[in-house]
Amino acid sequence: MRRLHRLENLIFYTLIFSIPFQTRVVLRSWGIGFNEWGSAFLYFTDLLILAVLGFWALRIILRKGNFIFSNYDWLIVGFFTVSAISITNVSNQVLGFYQLLKLTEFSLLYFYVKSNLGQIFSLTTAFFVFIASGFFQAVLAVLQYIRQTDLGLRFLGETVLNPNLFNVAVFLADGEKIMRPYGTTPHPNVLALFLFISIFILYSLKQVFKFKDLIYGIALFAFFLTFSRIIVFVWFIGFILLIKKLNRKTVIMTLVVVVLFSIFFWPQVLARLNISMGEEAVSLRGFYNKVSFFEKPFLGVGLGNFVNWFKEINPGLATNLYQPVHNIYLLIFSETGILGLMFFSLFFISLVKKSFHDSYFVILASILFFGLFDHFLWTIQQGQIIFWLVLGLISSRSSIG
Repeated sequence: MRRLHRLENLIFYTLIFSIPFQTRVVLRSWGIGFNEWGSAFLYFTDLLILAVLGFWALRIILRKGNFIFSNYDWLIVGFFTVSAISITNVSNQVLGFYQLLKLTEFSLLYFYVKSNLGQIFSLTTAFFVFIASGFFQAVLAVLQYIRQTDLGLRFLGETVLNPNLFNVAVFLADGEKIMRPYGTTPHPNVLALFLFISIFILYSLKQVFKFKDLIYGIALFAFFLTFSRIIVFVWFIGFILLIKKLNRKTVIMTLVVVVLFSIFFWPQVLARLNISMGEEAVSLRGFYNKVSFFEKPFLGVGLGNFVNWFKEINPGLATNLYQPVHNIYLLIFSETGILGLMFFSLFFISLVKKSFHDSYFVILASILFFGLFDHFLWTIQQGQIIFWLVLGLISSRSSIG
């Protein structure tokens, strides 16, 4: 049994390190042309999740494993039930069932983390693995920014990148296109979130280990290079709130990185600080938010079918405009109606109440805040894994407490 435990540990830690990887195969794509939100995928990380869930199931059958279920977890069951019923409204039921399967996968991942933290895997080790992965992504991000192109890491799912390519995240500074780095994630904002969590994990660790300050400095520098405005802003607020609890070296390193970054990248910083209502990233968010209020308020248009429904009521738009609502709460409302949003909101509130004095409350609160401005926590593999892992961590610590 010990060997199985060790193998399970290894697979779980491999999952943590592999969160940013996009390695995947397309199982099926619906509609004319390829659309990310109208396709089904099998990710490398899916296989790792299924493996650890399989080991967990085996331990439960052999009565060597736990399944911790709190009263507020009934809200997850309620949300799952509403989501399953919402599929009756969809125009693409296969896509709806695929998304229900993904919801099942990530819900079980939540329960896995909640039930096995401190028993099967170590939180400290998981944190070190997360930091190592964050540092790896930071190095890739710096190299991508310097080269202003991808690094050719297709086996890790790295996107083909070039500032002149369609749909690559760029901005203008002094009349020049600047490509934001992706790492191996599907978007700079996803990379920013991963680095954000790595940085706050470093803040929370009391252990002093070799090269900790150097790792932190590089991770913070790469984090700034993502030019992800909302996430950087939240980092700043979090840093100010925690500054009295941080050690002197961390504070000094932060100031050094901020000053150097401001000196060498001032034109880019100014360009990103200049926010216009006519800017595509801003105007599209408002457009999607308006579209999300529709005639099916109780059960929605069906789980995973917002983009499919959006195409039906707004035919003829440019392909890149068919995207989910850039707000996970409005997206949940759009797809599962007021009932789905109610169950999930009550679940959030329960976790927030239980984790208010927890040292990782800042991460939970930040993730819930990010959900107001983007959809990747609910729609993209990397964001979904982070989202459910954090919920499982907070719930586990609440259960222990």
